[in-house]
Amino acid sequence: MLQTSGLPLTVRQFWWYSFFYWSFFSLIWYGQAVMVWLLTPNARLYFTDTLYWLIELLYWWSATPLIIFCAQRFSLLKTQRASRFVTQVLTHLLIAAVLYGVELVVEHLLLGAAIAHEQGKVITIRRVMTVFFLSFGNAFAQYMLLVVCYTVLTHVYQLQSLKQQHLQAELVNEQLKSQLANAQLQALKMQLNPHFLFNTLHTVVSLMLRNQTRRAALMVTTLSDLLRSVLVRQQANFISVRDEMTLTRQYLSIQQIRFEDRLMVEYEIAPEAEECLLPQLILQPIVENAITHGIADLTEGALIRITAQRLDETVVIQVFDNGLGQEQLHDTSGMGLGLSNTLSRLEKAYGEQATMQFDQPPGGTTTVSLRIPCQCSLLNSTVPHEPVSHAHH
Repeated sequence: MLQTSGLPLTVRQFWWYSFFYWSFFSLIWYGQAVMVWLLTPNARLYFTDTLYWLIELLYWWSATPLIIFCAQRFSLLKTQRASRFVTQVLTHLLIAAVLYGVELVVEHLLLGAAIAHEQGKVITIRRVMTVFFLSFGNAFAQYMLLVVCYTVLTHVYQLQSLKQQHLQAELVNEQLKSQLANAQLQALKMQLNPHFLFNTLHTVVSLMLRNQTRRAALMVTTLSDLLRSVLVRQQANFISVRDEMTLTRQYLSIQQIRFEDRLMVEYEIAPEAEECLLPQLILQPIVENAITHGIADLTEGALIRITAQRLDETVVIQVFDNGLGQEQLHDTSGMGLGLSNTLSRLEKAYGEQATMQFDQPPGGTTTVSLRIPCQCSLLNSTVPHEPVSHAHH
């Protein structure tokens, strides 16, 4: 019964609350009898009167589970029509009448002889029926008050329970969405990592075939440092701008081994932007694109400049190269895997709040600008930070 009601009550609590409910009314009626006895001359308060109120209390207290069952079975809330509601009320009226009639019979059987002995009154059936019709209104009011209170309380708790379940379902749904987004981001990152890894290994093979073993060994060592940094952060979809610059610097070090003195890299990182979070390796495909489609054909003076600044709640990162540029960069379908993944990762992580813009003025050079909502990390990275130089040859 308690389980179907939804009320957060134990059996002990149910009986205690029921006892307090009926005790309240019994004390009122017994208090009235005491006041009449005190204010009426020559009046007497018989012991059987006290027993009468005590039996009434115990009777209705023991009948509480039956009343609650009837409140559930003939609920006043499960009525779509007025006629149905009236039928339910009349049903409760009949139940209350039966319960009150049984109470009077029980009291007559238990106290009839004692009342006749103490008060000299003989309790007849006529007298019992008279008491029934005179006092049934009070009994029905107590009965219906309990039914209404129970109905209202269960309805309120059920609404709260449904609201809690709805909130819990929304929370689970958001968690599932977050897990799906993280899985998608991780999948995109796993596509990206082999992409630049294969390109680097291809360069190492080319150097070995040209007997440039020192440069090949240096590139392998630098690649090892980069992979170690990536593996340390492999569980993190987002890292700080500072850590992202460390990975980018390691990647560009590999490219500088390849291009030797032809490539110069400059960094302009505002201190207030360093703690903003980014998707890990978000800059690598942009930098790779600048090298592959920008400066790869330059024989000297190749420049890549990376800047980061914070504008209010947005971090703006730009990758500039002075290469010849690439046609139709604005067409997403013409991008390689790396840039397509960059757009996909930004969309998965930020929706429409993040943008990637290409600027290619006539005559060459390309600037790729990322605008990302700045969300700062609460904890510093456990990986030692390497200082970012302003220019590196």
